[in-house]
Amino acid sequence: MADTDIYSSVLDYMCENYDYSLYATDFSAQYVFSLQRSVASVPTPAGGTRMDATKTALQDFFNAIFQKVFVYEDEERLKIVKYFDKGAITEEQDKQIHSLRQELVTCKEEVESIFSTDSLYMFDKPSRNRFEFTLLSLDEIPVKDILREQISLVYDLGQRDIVIFLNGKIFLKKFMYSKDLHVDSKEQSEILYDQRFIDSLWEEVSVNLRSSFKGNFDFLKFDSKTFYEKYPPKLFSLIKSVVKESFIEISEKDAIDYANVAFKSYLSKMLKEIACFVFDEVIEGELRAIKFLKTYSESTKISNNKMRLNKAPLMDKNGKIYNYQNILLLLKSKELLESKITHKKIELKNIQVRVKKSLFIVHRSEDEMERIQKRRLELLLAIEKVDDEINSLDTMQSSNNLEINRLEFAKRDLLEAFKQVEVRSRTQTNILKNSHNELKKWEIKKEEKSILKNELFKDQMNIEDEYNLICEILATALGKEPLEF
Repeated sequence: MADTDIYSSVLDYMCENYDYSLYATDFSAQYVFSLQRSVASVPTPAGGTRMDATKTALQDFFNAIFQKVFVYEDEERLKIVKYFDKGAITEEQDKQIHSLRQELVTCKEEVESIFSTDSLYMFDKPSRNRFEFTLLSLDEIPVKDILREQISLVYDLGQRDIVIFLNGKIFLKKFMYSKDLHVDSKEQSEILYDQRFIDSLWEEVSVNLRSSFKGNFDFLKFDSKTFYEKYPPKLFSLIKSVVKESFIEISEKDAIDYANVAFKSYLSKMLKEIACFVFDEVIEGELRAIKFLKTYSESTKISNNKMRLNKAPLMDKNGKIYNYQNILLLLKSKELLESKITHKKIELKNIQVRVKKSLFIVHRSEDEMERIQKRRLELLLAIEKVDDEINSLDTMQSSNNLEINRLEFAKRDLLEAFKQVEVRSRTQTNILKNSHNELKKWEIKKEEKSILKNELFKDQMNIEDEYNLICEILATALGKEPLEF
């Protein structure tokens, strides 16, 4: 009973005075002394197990805050050794992992709340960047492995639970296990219906797909029959590799299950990516791409001097047929329009610089005119004051001619200065008028170019709509088995 009392007292003391932020080796001799003094009144059990109970309580406390320690007695003093976390080889590095863990702990309540609803939790890109920055100096093992280790530790995730590094984010999922520790495959695949995950996985797949076109999936060398045979396993393999890289730790069976669901979900989008790539290469003049496109877009042939349909044409829902020539015409129109828009953007940028410069000149001219008008008013008031003084002296019988002469000279100087200000005022008026005219000219040009740019944007939207339509039509054709009539 006494053992339990000491054990509980030590744990109570630690929980009341410390939390997850305490790093084990920072629990110095002074802290140990304070602890022992706090529990000094607890009776010592028979058999002298007081120290053992204290050591066990400390080890259990640190274990509860995700730190593995060894507590030992040296010359009747308690000392603590902390085992470094995976990925750290120095205490400084271990403290960095400890800092990461503190961040994870602050989200613990929120994460577990999401888990309780059987939902997927996501750390966004800024959060992941912050986590990785915390581990900047660790390079013994991949940062992803350290993150997964600590996330699993803090949020109590098992080996088959999910920690996914995808598109700069981290996704977490805790499964509900059956009695035989089996995870239902339907429950596993549910994450592939979370829109955040779907979008992120697609971005990764899309990037890898594009890079594969000039790598291990150089499909432009295929005829339509070979393409139809080879594209499903190639695309499936690509998705599977993205899944395995993102999940880090995943069984072959699980990787195949996830890839199967993703393949069905993304197939039409992947085929559209392929179609868009073909069009990009055609406009660049790639001969293999031109030949590949003609294979799918040329649906007629001459037989016995008659034109005959030999395969299903590329056709929209209104019956418009797209052959190589009108597809090429659209691609060139799209390219020309993009070039015009780019040119208009450059023109607008240059005009905006001129508008800004003219506006600065106008403001500067207005400020100068304000200073001139202020000086003009000052001179008028000074002249009026001198006139008043002269008139006042003239009315006095004992007027001082010397003083009057001095005032007359001062008035002439003021009148001369006033004439100069008047000249400056007229000059500045012309400058201000010209500045306003210049500003108005560039503002009119800006408005004209903006209208032209907006008209081009409208044309571009129409062409983009048709371009996307042709991409979808070609993508549909790519997914079908090639048949000739």
